[in-house]
Amino acid sequence: MQERYDEMDTTIALNFFREHFWIERWCRKTPTPEETALLRLFLIRRERDMGFAAEAAAAAFADDAAKDAFRTTLAGALATSFPDLDGSGPDAYLWRRYLAFLDESDLNSAHIVRGMLNTCTAETQGGTVPAPSCIATDIPAAQWEGREKRAVMTEIHYPDLYFESSYPGGFPETQIVPADLEITDFAFSCLKNLNGGSIPPGGARTFTRFLNDSATILAVVWFAGREREEQIAILNREYPFRLDEETLDRFVALFDDQETLLEEAAGLVRRGLIEEAETIYAYAIVHSDDSMVHYTAFENLGVLFREAGEHERAIECAERALAIRRVEAESDPYAVALAEKSLAEALYSAGETERAANLTASVEATVGRLDPAESANLLWALGSSFRRTGRFEEEYAALTRILEMEGGENAEEAAMARLFSMDQYARPDGSFDLPALAALEDRRRYLDRFGQGAVLLQAFQFERAIRSFEEALAISHDTDLMRNIAIAHRLYGLPEQGRRYLEEVLRMRPTDTYARIHLGLLDGGAEGTALIRRAIEDAVQEGADLGLILYPLVRDAVVAGTIDAAIEHFANFPTRNGVRALAHLGAGTNLADLGCIAEAERCYRRGLRANPPAPVRARILRNMGALASDAGDLERACSLLEKAQAIAPGDPTILFRLAGVRAGLNDRSGAAEAAREAVRLAPAEERYLHARDLRESLERVAPPTPADPEAADLIRAGEEFLEYCPEHAARAYALAWERISDEAAESPGPEDDLLAFREEILGRIAERSG
Repeated sequence: MQERYDEMDTTIALNFFREHFWIERWCRKTPTPEETALLRLFLIRRERDMGFAAEAAAAAFADDAAKDAFRTTLAGALATSFPDLDGSGPDAYLWRRYLAFLDESDLNSAHIVRGMLNTCTAETQGGTVPAPSCIATDIPAAQWEGREKRAVMTEIHYPDLYFESSYPGGFPETQIVPADLEITDFAFSCLKNLNGGSIPPGGARTFTRFLNDSATILAVVWFAGREREEQIAILNREYPFRLDEETLDRFVALFDDQETLLEEAAGLVRRGLIEEAETIYAYAIVHSDDSMVHYTAFENLGVLFREAGEHERAIECAERALAIRRVEAESDPYAVALAEKSLAEALYSAGETERAANLTASVEATVGRLDPAESANLLWALGSSFRRTGRFEEEYAALTRILEMEGGENAEEAAMARLFSMDQYARPDGSFDLPALAALEDRRRYLDRFGQGAVLLQAFQFERAIRSFEEALAISHDTDLMRNIAIAHRLYGLPEQGRRYLEEVLRMRPTDTYARIHLGLLDGGAEGTALIRRAIEDAVQEGADLGLILYPLVRDAVVAGTIDAAIEHFANFPTRNGVRALAHLGAGTNLADLGCIAEAERCYRRGLRANPPAPVRARILRNMGALASDAGDLERACSLLEKAQAIAPGDPTILFRLAGVRAGLNDRSGAAEAAREAVRLAPAEERYLHARDLRESLERVAPPTPADPEAADLIRAGEEFLEYCPEHAARAYALAWERISDEAAESPGPEDDLLAFREEILGRIAERSG
C-alpha cells in the first residue's frame, strides 16, 4: 500500500476537487451579487456553526438531485490528472486552468479563473475557494461587494457576525455529524465506481482533502438548488448541535481508531463547545481498551473540570490519569511528572495543599533526573501551574532554574519573557507585589473567558457566548464589558436583560455614549429619540468619530428598512458646530459600508446643504468621490476629489484616492503626482508609499497591448494582480513575454524589485510589438 502511495497519481478529484467545482459552476452560470452573497454566507455558517453544518449535511445527503450533480462533478474531476501538481497549492491548479482557457480563446472562463486567482492567496485559508465575487461581468468590484452587503443586511438575521469575518478561518474542521459520516461512505463509493472499481492512489493528506471537499460540494449543490426564499429561511434559523453515542460509534468505525476522535474533541474545545468535548472524552474512556487513550481523556477532562471549578471531578480525573502513567510498563519519568503536576494543581485549587505539596516535591525531584531539554520543559509546566494557582514566588523560582540550564531553548525564551514581566512587580526587598500579580492573572482569566465568548458568538452559540461574557464580567467587573454584554443581549439574547445592564452602565458612567444610544434604541419612541440625540450632540462636542457612534442606529435602520426616516431624523439636528453635517457624514459612511449606496449619496448631499465647516465639507466630497469611483463613474469621481483637495490640500487620504481615479482615467502623470504628494504629507504610511511606487512605474511604462490576445490578457492579469498578489503578477508578465518571444523570463525572487521587473518585461514587449 505504501508503495502505491509513493507512486501517486495526482487526480483533480483528490487534490483540487473544490477548485474544479467552482470553475465548472461559474463557467456554466454567471451569478448575481445577491446569489453569491447567500452562497458566501452558507460557507461561513457551515464552517462556524456545527449545528447548522449537521442539518445542511443531512439535507444534502437526502437530496437525490444533489447526489446526481455530485457524481457528475466528480466524474469531470477524475477525467483530468496533473501528476506534476502533486503537493502544490490551489493557486498552481488555478494557473493551469487559466492558461488552458487562454489557449482555447475562452476569455470568459479565463477571467473567471483569474478572479479566483486574485482571491486565492489574499482572502482564503487552506485552499478554500469561496463563491468568487465580480465574476466576468461589467459590475465594478466595489459595487458588487456593496450589493452583496445590502442583501445580507436586509434579509439575513445577525448580519454583523458575517461581516466581522468575511471568510472562514480559525475554526477546526470536524466530521462528527451523522450525515458527514454517510457522505464519506457515499463519496468514496462514487470515487471507486467512477474509477473502474478501484480507489485512486493517494496519501492521508489527499484523502482528507477529498473527503472535506466532497462534503462541502454536496452541501453547496444542495443549498444552491433551493429557491432564494428558502435559502434565506435556512440561513435565518438557529440549529442546536448535539452528539449522541450512535454518531460516535459510527465515527470510530469509519476511522478505525479513537485517537482521531480525541483530536476532534480538542477542536470542540477550541470552538468553546466544552460539554460536547466532555461527552467525547467520556465515550473514549468507556469504549476504548487503549490505556493511553484513557490517559489523554482523563487528563483533558481534569483540565476542563478544573477550569469550571468542579474540583472533586478534576481531582478524580487527574488521579486516574496519574495512575495510568505510573503502571505503564515503560513509564517515562517526564510523563509521570507532568501527570503529578496536573494532580497537584487540581488539589491545590481545591484547597488540599498538603497532598499538592508532596506531589510538587516529587515533580521537582524528577527535574534533576532528566536531560536539560526535558527538565526545562517540565519546569515551565510547573511554573505555569504555580501562576494559575497564584503561587508567584514559587513560579519565579522555577523559571529562574530554567535559565541555569542548557538545551531548553523554547522554554528559556518563554521563561525570560515571563520573568521580565514579573520583575515589573518586584519590590526593593526582593519580594513581589502579590496583589498586582494576582490582578494580572485575573486579567488573563478574564481574557480567556471573553475570548471563548467571542468564539461562541461567531459560532452562533448565543446563550453560551453571553454566559462566557458574564463569567468574564464576574472576574473583571469591567464597565466596557458590561456595556458590550448589554449590546450582545440586545442583538442576540434577552433585550430586557440588556436594558438592565445598560442602565447599570449609565449609573456608573452617565455619559457613556454607546450605552445611551443602545438604550435609546431599546426604549424607542420620543424618549429614546431624545436620549440618542443628546448622546450624539455630546459626542460631537467631544470630537468623537461619529461613524462609530452612529453605526448601531444606521444598522438598525437598514435592517428595519427605515433608512429614509433615519436620514430625516438627522436633518433635525442643529447646524451649529457642524453637528448636522457631521451626523450626515457619519451616517453616510455607515450606509456606504453596508451597501446602501444611493442612500449614502443622499445623506452626503444633505450634509453639504447643512452649511458644514470646510474640513467636514472636504470629507463629504471625498466620500462622494469614493462612491462615484466605486460605481465606475471616474470623471465625476475626479471632479469631486479635486474639489475636496482644493478645500483640504493637506489631507493625504484625498490625494491617495485621487491617484487611483486618475490612473483609471489613464492620466498616469496626474496619478503619480497625487501619489507623491500623499507620501510627502504622510511619509510613514506604507500603503501611500506602495501606491506612489506603483503610480510612478505606470507613469514610466504604460502596459502595451500586443496583437496576441493571450499575451494581452496576461498583461492585464499582471496589472490586476500587481497590488495584492505580486507573485502572480510577476508570473503573468513572464508568461506574456514568453508568448510574444518564445523566450523564458526568469521571475523575480521575493527580495527582488517587482516593479523594475514589470518595467523591463513590458518595455521588451512594447518594443517587440512595434
